Amino acid sequence: MSKDLPTRERSARERGTFAKHADDPTVASYLSSLFFLLSVPVLLLVAFVGHSYGLYSYGAIVPAFAGLLFVAIALVFVIMHVRTR
Repeated sequence: MSKDLPTRERSARERGTFAKHADDPTVASYLSSLFFLLSVPVLLLVAFVGHSYGLYSYGAIVPAFAGLLFVAIALVFVIMHVRTR
């Protein structure tokens, strides 16, 4: 059985947010949270701006958003892979 169970001293959120051996959040955890919070609204805005500039029709906004989200997620995974080498 795993020893890493939630306790009264440290919740599951704190175990995921903070560094392994310290109580301070890491820069990576801040960037991950920032990406999680801002990716969807920013990518939706970019998709609508692309439509307003005439790059594609109104019906193509959702596929453009899906493509942008896929590219953003793939880019983040590539960055994570390179940084953890």
